[in-house]
Amino acid sequence: MKLMTIDGNSIVNRAFYGIRLLTASDGTPTNAIYGFLNILMRLVEDELPDALCITFDLPAPTFRHEQYEDYKAHRKPMPDELRVQIPILKEVLNAMNITCVEQAGWEADDLLGAMAKKCEGVGCECVIVTGDKDSLQLVSDTTRVKLVKTRMGQTETIDYTPAKFINEYGFSPDKMIDLKALMGDSSDNIPGVAGVGEKTALDLVQRYGGIDAIYSELDNLDLKDSLKKKLETGRENAELSYTLATIRVDAPLDIEPSDAIRREADNDKLYDILKHLEFSRLIDKLSLSPSGQDKSSVNQIQEVQIIDVTTEEDFTSLANAAKDANWVAVLPDIEFFDTIAVAIPGKDIDNPYVYRSINMKIAPVLSGTIKKAGHNVKDIMRACLERGIETDNWMFDTAIAAYLISPTDSNYDISRLAERYCNYFPQSSSDESGQITLLEDMGKSLAQKTYAISLLHKTLSDKLVEMELEKLYYDIEMPLCSILAEMEHQGFLIDKAALRMYGETLAIGISDAESQIYDYAGEAFNINSPKQLGVILFNKLMLPAPKKTKTGYSTNVEVLDQLAGKHPIIGHIKDYRELTKLKSTYADGLMKVIGADGRIHTHFQMTVTATGRLSSTEPNLQNIPVRKEMGGELRKMFVAEEGNVLVDADYSQIELRILAHIARDPVMLEAFAHGDDIHTVTASQVFGVPLNEVTSVQRGRAKAVNFGIVYGISSFSLSNDIGVLPREAKEYMDNYLENYSGVRRYMADIVASAKQLGYVATLFGRRRYLPELKSSNFNTRSFGERVALNMPIQGTAADIIKIAMINVTNRLKAEGLRGRLILQVHDELIAECPQDESDAVSTVLREEMENATQLLVPLVAETHVGKSWHDAK
Repeated sequence: MKLMTIDGNSIVNRAFYGIRLLTASDGTPTNAIYGFLNILMRLVEDELPDALCITFDLPAPTFRHEQYEDYKAHRKPMPDELRVQIPILKEVLNAMNITCVEQAGWEADDLLGAMAKKCEGVGCECVIVTGDKDSLQLVSDTTRVKLVKTRMGQTETIDYTPAKFINEYGFSPDKMIDLKALMGDSSDNIPGVAGVGEKTALDLVQRYGGIDAIYSELDNLDLKDSLKKKLETGRENAELSYTLATIRVDAPLDIEPSDAIRREADNDKLYDILKHLEFSRLIDKLSLSPSGQDKSSVNQIQEVQIIDVTTEEDFTSLANAAKDANWVAVLPDIEFFDTIAVAIPGKDIDNPYVYRSINMKIAPVLSGTIKKAGHNVKDIMRACLERGIETDNWMFDTAIAAYLISPTDSNYDISRLAERYCNYFPQSSSDESGQITLLEDMGKSLAQKTYAISLLHKTLSDKLVEMELEKLYYDIEMPLCSILAEMEHQGFLIDKAALRMYGETLAIGISDAESQIYDYAGEAFNINSPKQLGVILFNKLMLPAPKKTKTGYSTNVEVLDQLAGKHPIIGHIKDYRELTKLKSTYADGLMKVIGADGRIHTHFQMTVTATGRLSSTEPNLQNIPVRKEMGGELRKMFVAEEGNVLVDADYSQIELRILAHIARDPVMLEAFAHGDDIHTVTASQVFGVPLNEVTSVQRGRAKAVNFGIVYGISSFSLSNDIGVLPREAKEYMDNYLENYSGVRRYMADIVASAKQLGYVATLFGRRRYLPELKSSNFNTRSFGERVALNMPIQGTAADIIKIAMINVTNRLKAEGLRGRLILQVHDELIAECPQDESDAVSTVLREEMENATQLLVPLVAETHVGKSWHDAK
């Protein structure tokens, strides 16, 4: 039999600090529980233990506190966000029927040791899981220790057997206690021997064994006198530390390994808890269902009646049913687009029915006048355009509605939303390997998901009204779907020959940089290997080295920036990295995604950013480099087709104008009203000089302060950005806030409001919830405050440009112009139009962008025309 016993406190701490703060909708912190359960399930999958138990500390003092009053005295109290998760985690484990062990006066480590001792007594294999190296002393012929490390949400384990331990440390596992006795442990406040660190302690134990051997022969040991004196003076502390560091295996446990045999979870209890915590993926992974119902069945609430449309009579029946309904739910399969389902809300909700067609027998529904609800409607619209199907009258998108309601969710999968908001589980249409098996099965799943849309429509509609989001939803987000679908379908023409030549030019530059690097290094090596590059820079060329990590020296961009000017090789390395990125990501990467029509068709993501900004993928056209010469060249490859031109319109300082409006700051309002350069005005205020005496350096620093304030930048970060001391940067910021009293008041008021309401909002009602503001962790709380400052500004800018896109599109069509939008990049819109329409289209873009909304200061948009993106910018 194999028993796996887990140090609960150690692993839950690893999970808490290794994963960003997560919360359920009611504000309950969940990251530690989520991380712990994922680690637990991975461990169980790897080890397949017969028995499982988890040990926990209790808050009461232990026998070690009685032995040493200052034991763990310096340890910070558990953060509130973690403390509230511990009892919930125990409820989850109880529902999973996992044995938990805790005992007053004893630590989790000691309970691990006691269980390991019991395993040894009955000939049972024991696997201890912990994040604490202290438990390595328990490694034996019958006990392995899996040491867990978690960083940035990634977890790895190191499996220690006696051989592995000895190979790494050079002594037997039981001597881990002696190591701790000599070096101490600051986290537990175990004193150790003053002046003896880990390196010295390791050497002593490897050479002489434990503290008994060291002290019995101290006078005869080949040690420096200073070290001998430290050891002699610290003997009492060493012996005390040995006692404190020893894991006791004699805790009076009243359970045996056989009592921890794994049992099936309590479905109902576990489902209810995980549902409350909103752990949908874990619910799926554990195959849980409400009230013991089988999730693999067709439905869990009502019997969805599926009517196959195969004949003209079937279609007539569908058409009549749809005509009598106010709206229908429609969901085609985007990837294959040969199966479609239509759910028609009946008068009797207990008897829902879904029409399903394979091979698109009911495709006309998509282009008809019937009002339709769907999921990811923009993607459906694009798929229809690609197939020559005109589609309109979409009045609801469940994905976008859920996004507005909860904008920081990781995904808006329809099954997850149906479970969360309607307690309904659409059936999976895949086999155990996750691959779609039969078109028929896919059709069944599609039918159920379409029914889920009909359920979600009512629930999410009510939620939008409750949260006062309906105007944002119906006036901005939904109309934008068709515009983005058309932009994706239209695409952006690429000069393929020029792009190929650009790639060849980059290849020459890469080769030249490589040769220069090898010349200065005196040898060829893998420039892309941080380890090999670190050896060249810091061992061979003897450049000042950063702190060494376990994998070697860091050679990231920050390190290279610090080394700039110290050796000519650094400049060539930076050139090499920039050129290789341009070639692989852009020159080669863009070539791969050019369509048969010679255009690149990006995908705009509407439900990704928490601020409401659109993002672009496959490829990301919002990330095309512009500042550096070689990057700027790339925009020359994006061109208008023969006879056409590009019109580029860009908002001028829109976020600062929004800040002036929201903050009602008199200095900013006056500057924008008179058309003054805001950065020059800020420089005049911050540096106390007349407007006409502001230097370019002062203006540049004032610009950094302006945008830094918008993004909640710290004085330390500002100092790095503009190359001054932190003290000087702080002085700039203090002067700024002293002169811009409205901004100072806004910064205080918005954070206070966010703490009270739990969220911030844009001028158009878009919300972002900020549970981080309640965190006891300074860094987490500071992040929440920065978001509170920035989101209303950045989010409002996102709302405004969306309004502008809608108005521009409507006006271009109303005036009979052939010009159409083809790209949006943050505060910039690009249209392609016939050359003879360039003036008219420029006027439309400028006027509609400037009049998208009314602020206390004018919105200003600048337009340029050119044959390429580079020329029009």
